[in-house]
Amino acid sequence: MNALADTSRWLALSARVEPAQLAAGQRGRLVVEVEIPEGCHIEAHAPAEPFLVPTELGFEPADGLVIGPVEYPPAEARQFDWSAMVLRVYRGTLRLEAPLALAAGAAPGSRRIRGRLRYQGCTPTACLMPSTQPVEAVLEVAPPRP
Repeated sequence: MNALADTSRWLALSARVEPAQLAAGQRGRLVVEVEIPEGCHIEAHAPAEPFLVPTELGFEPADGLVIGPVEYPPAEARQFDWSAMVLRVYRGTLRLEAPLALAAGAAPGSRRIRGRLRYQGCTPTACLMPSTQPVEAVLEVAPPRP
């Protein structure tokens, strides 16, 4: 099987919280970096046509944690030999961010923040079926200061 056609892990995803440790009541940012295979692209969050699958990052609810809307970077307008339309795409490394706020009474310890990235990837010669990949970050909740 062609490695570019395996959509179960087509993108390399990494996620983290900045800063890595928050105290109860503090705010931070959730950062997800997406590595798109060289020569390939994914459709933008706001694609050029309604029938194209947008890139969308979503997170599962987590007790004591509020995750704000995901911020998507501007897309690149590209026309490919195989398409008459100009597409809005992401290529290379993509950085997605979302603000987060930790509740005032949050208990100390590690928390896993789980989400999913839905996208449609295209190789230089073909578009793949829409896919979803899991993403996970760890947040360390600091103990209260004495």
